[in-house]
Amino acid sequence: MEKTFIPKDLWLRFGCFLSGHNYQILSECSEASKRDQKKITSALVIITLIWSIIGYIFSNKYLNFGPWLSLLGSAFMAVLIVQIERQIILSAKLNSWAKFFRVLLGIIVAVIGASIIDQYLFANDIQKIAQASVEAKALKESNIARNAYQTAIAQLDSTIMVEKFNYQKIQTQVLKLPVTLAGGGGGRKYDSAGNLISEQQSSRIPNPEISNLRAFQASIASKISVLENEKIQKGQQYAEEVKNKAKEILNRKPGFLDELNALINYLLEFDPYPTALIFYLIWFFFFLLIESLVLIIKSNHHENDYEKVVDYQQNIRIRRLMALEDKRNAALGSESMISSSSNLIDHLPR
Repeated sequence: MEKTFIPKDLWLRFGCFLSGHNYQILSECSEASKRDQKKITSALVIITLIWSIIGYIFSNKYLNFGPWLSLLGSAFMAVLIVQIERQIILSAKLNSWAKFFRVLLGIIVAVIGASIIDQYLFANDIQKIAQASVEAKALKESNIARNAYQTAIAQLDSTIMVEKFNYQKIQTQVLKLPVTLAGGGGGRKYDSAGNLISEQQSSRIPNPEISNLRAFQASIASKISVLENEKIQKGQQYAEEVKNKAKEILNRKPGFLDELNALINYLLEFDPYPTALIFYLIWFFFFLLIESLVLIIKSNHHENDYEKVVDYQQNIRIRRLMALEDKRNAALGSESMISSSSNLIDHLPR
C-alpha cells in the first residue's frame, strides 16, 4: 500500500487551526464532536474568504498598496476576522452581553462590508457622482478666489480713482496760475528836459509754483502707473491660480470618503425606484447573516464529548492543585508541631 504525504483528517486539522481547538483531543472524540467542528470550520472559511476579498479591494483601491501589498492586507483582514470569531467559538458559555456586542459588531462590520462592495460594484455610477462633487468643489474654490480677486481689484480701483482725482485737481490749479512772473531790471530813462530817452522792459521768470505742482503731479502719475501695473499683474496671477487650482482638483482622485458620500447620494436617489438602496440592503443583510453564522451555530450548540473532556481535564487539574495545597498545608503543620516540641524540650526546668 502506497504512503501519501497528505495528513489524515486534513480538514479537521485545518478547522482546529482556525478555531483554536485542540486536534489531539478532538481526534479521540466521537463523530458528533468532529461534525460540530466541521460546521464551525465551514462558517469560518466562508467568512474568511469574503473578508479577504474585501481586504484586498480596500487595500488596492483606497490604500494604493499594489497587488502584493494588497494580498498582505487581505491576509491581515482574514486573521482579524478569525480572531474575532474565536472570541465566540472558544467561549464556554455565551451570556446576553456577549451576544449583544457580537450582534452590534456584526452590524458595524456588515455596514463596512456592504459599503466597500457597493463602491466596487457601482464604481462607474459612483465615479460620476464623485466627479460632479469634485467639480462643484472646484467651482466653489474658484468663486472664493474670484471674490478675493474682486476685493483686491476694487481696492486698487478706489486708490487709482483717488490719485487720478488728485492729479486732475493739481492740473486745474496749474491752469489757473500765470505761466511767468515779472522779474527786476525794467523801467524808462529821461533827459534833463524830461524827454524819454530809452525804455527797457522788465524781465519775466517762470512761475516756480507751477514747477512744484508739475513735480507733484508727475509723482502722482508715476504712482498711478504702478497701481495700473499691479492691477494687470493681479489679473494674470488670478487667471493662472484659478487655472492651476481647477486642474489640480479635477485631476485629484476621489478618496474613500468622497466615494462614500457619493454612494450615500446614489443610494438616496429614487430614479424612479430605489434599486441601488435595495441592492445595498441585500448585501447588508447578507454580511450580517454571515457574521452571525458562528454565533447562531454556537447558540444552538449542545455540549459534546470534546467539551466534556476539556471540562474533565480542568476539574482534574483543579483537584490536583487542591490536593497539592492540602499536602503542603499538612507538611507546614507537621514542621510547626516538631519545632514547638523541640522548643519545649530545650527549655525544660532543670
